[in-house]
Amino acid sequence: MDDQSSSDSYGVVPPDLSSAGYLYDAKYLANFMKNPAHAAKVEHKFNDNRPYPMSSFDYLSDQELMDGVAYLQSIAPKEMSNEDAFKDSCSRCHAMRYAKIHAKTDPVNLKNYMGSVPPDLSQMIRSRGEHYLNVFVNNPQETLHGTAMPRVGLNEKAQEQVISYLEEVGDSKKKEREELAPWVLGYLFIFTFFAYLWKRKVWSEVH
Repeated sequence: MDDQSSSDSYGVVPPDLSSAGYLYDAKYLANFMKNPAHAAKVEHKFNDNRPYPMSSFDYLSDQELMDGVAYLQSIAPKEMSNEDAFKDSCSRCHAMRYAKIHAKTDPVNLKNYMGSVPPDLSQMIRSRGEHYLNVFVNNPQETLHGTAMPRVGLNEKAQEQVISYLEEVGDSKKKEREELAPWVLGYLFIFTFFAYLWKRKVWSEVH
């Protein structure tokens, strides 16, 4: 299916599994195949009246699930750029206008599926910070209880790449700021020292 047909049918564009073995934690993939709503921590949103778009494969044995994961890992690319890791992990729902990346899912369908249109991520690294994003990606419910955002399930390497790409796009001056910081602190220290000497001189003349 094309993206529009997919979002019309499922509410959100399903992920391309060709890179799943590279991006996602192996245990997460196995648990997701077995019970997707539970693995993604969105059971509060999906139930018998509103089933999760992906079927559960809970009838498969643990070995069969791990065989499925092994296959996904075998066909996955050996390396991905930070941009491609971001696109395959996040751009089904999130846009990033600074990088001219548009969400793959139709906004109307996405709003119906999620309850609201997910935010543009261009400045998320600046507004929330790296630590918040790492926690949020691993467990959105811990930081924002009741959110429709699913647990993403990225492995450590892929998560680092996604965060790095958010910095590349939304906080490109971070390295310059960090390099400049010692000079600013040094200037403030020297200025404070001379201000202290000046204060002592002035008060010594008063007394």
